[in-house]
Amino acid sequence: MKQLMIKNGTVYTDGTFKRAHVIVHKGLVEQIILSKTEVDESNFLKVVDASDSYVLPGFIDSHVHFNDPGREEWEGFYSGSRAAAAGGTTTVFDMPLNSSPSVTNTHILEMKKKHVSSRSWIHYGLWGGITAANVGDEEELKGMKEAGVIGFKAFLSDSGIGDFEKISKDQLKEAMIKAKKLDAILALHAEDQDLIEHYTAQLLLDKRTDRQAFLNSRPPSAELAAITDALKKVEQTKVSVHFVHVSSPLAIELINQYKENGFDVSVEVCPHYLLFDEQDFLNVGPLLKCAPPLRSRDMVEELWKCVERGWVDIIGTDHSPCPIQMKSEGDQNIWKAWGGIQGIQFGFQFFLQEAMKRGFSIEKLIPLLTSNVAKRFGLSEKKGDIQAGYDADLTIVKMNRQWSVNKSNTYTRHPYSPYEKLEATSKIMATVVSGDVIYENDQFIERTKEPMDVSAFSGFS
Repeated sequence: MKQLMIKNGTVYTDGTFKRAHVIVHKGLVEQIILSKTEVDESNFLKVVDASDSYVLPGFIDSHVHFNDPGREEWEGFYSGSRAAAAGGTTTVFDMPLNSSPSVTNTHILEMKKKHVSSRSWIHYGLWGGITAANVGDEEELKGMKEAGVIGFKAFLSDSGIGDFEKISKDQLKEAMIKAKKLDAILALHAEDQDLIEHYTAQLLLDKRTDRQAFLNSRPPSAELAAITDALKKVEQTKVSVHFVHVSSPLAIELINQYKENGFDVSVEVCPHYLLFDEQDFLNVGPLLKCAPPLRSRDMVEELWKCVERGWVDIIGTDHSPCPIQMKSEGDQNIWKAWGGIQGIQFGFQFFLQEAMKRGFSIEKLIPLLTSNVAKRFGLSEKKGDIQAGYDADLTIVKMNRQWSVNKSNTYTRHPYSPYEKLEATSKIMATVVSGDVIYENDQFIERTKEPMDVSAFSGFS
């Protein structure tokens, strides 16, 4: 018998939609058959009725912090990947921090790979880290690359994690040269630490502990300065650079100019920068603290224009969880709150909802969560679309379905969310990983096989 039939769905394939059945066998899409064709359902182990629903490629989130191993009390792969599945995500790339120890050498990478292999509900890839401590160790970086990292991540400002030191401006060029030699993507958290320290010093001198003080400590100019400097070094080194969680429209425009001039650079924007603004942070507080911070409403609107113009390559959640007490510690002193937003379960869905409300076509949006990510990270021969021979990683979304986020339907380890009480107008009805329906109608279904480390067939391995 064949593994799975998803019948009568509005199926996204090759950039367009078709009313069709999707036939899945041995973990792969075997056929896409127009709905008018009769199919004997008794030939399948499972049949899912997708009438009145979109059948989409499984979302790929290239930026999560599951903090596993070492800080599972913050999240962990088990709870994080379940929450991802409930949000329609079938593959994640986990950052080298905030696990403990951070992934900065081959030994730690191999330990992490072994540790998470039986804990994930969905496919995953692992980033390696370039820090001040290992940037000069070419053999160690080569070892991580050969062991299968998706790419390398570096911070140009303090990371907040003791064993993941930022690299200096001089070390950035060295990191780029190393990444270029290894044919690896270098992902950058780009904020200028010198400027941050300059602004923060005066705020602390004035004994400022309020929410506005945090916004003032990391202005858009700090982000633009770091990205401008990095792009100049891209000119010199010709390395592939992926700028993560960019919140500055001016920086995105500059990156796009480099892209148009033939440089291999890409931009990620997070849902929270498009859905919330600095006034929300001032009203809500630590729950919405992140770095870079949320921006003004005018900048949010400019970010949407960047999406419309095609300057944004990827939407990634930068899911950065922590126990709620690490947030509430900042209620009276904003500097004490952990900076990170939980977005893995709801970020993509509310991004799509807001974008469609603004008149974007879903055809324009889906690549930002699927095929663009697969192409950027060398997975496009197996993931990012629904085609015969591709992995059967699928997300079934029913439109015009009203519900609201609450603690009972939040599956992260700590069930708090900036999306709580927001009203949704569509719903993830099912998530399929390699042909296994692992989430359906608000219920998780035990996996029949372990998900894979996607670096095994990444074009960047």
